[in-house]
Amino acid sequence: MNRQFSEEETLVADCLQEMKRIINQLHITDESFLEDTRQEIPHLKKLLSEMERYTVE
Repeated sequence: MNRQFSEEETLVADCLQEMKRIINQLHITDESFLEDTRQEIPHLKKLLSEMERYTVE
């Protein structure tokens, strides 16, 4: 039985996918790991905030 996903569910899933993509490209073995991570934090925060709009009651 397949159900139709709501627009909110789709948006949250998209945010999670983008977060996974960002996190997966960060590697502790890279010399620039801390700097790369620091640069991605604002984007990750933005994605979390967007998800929060749809999931917090």
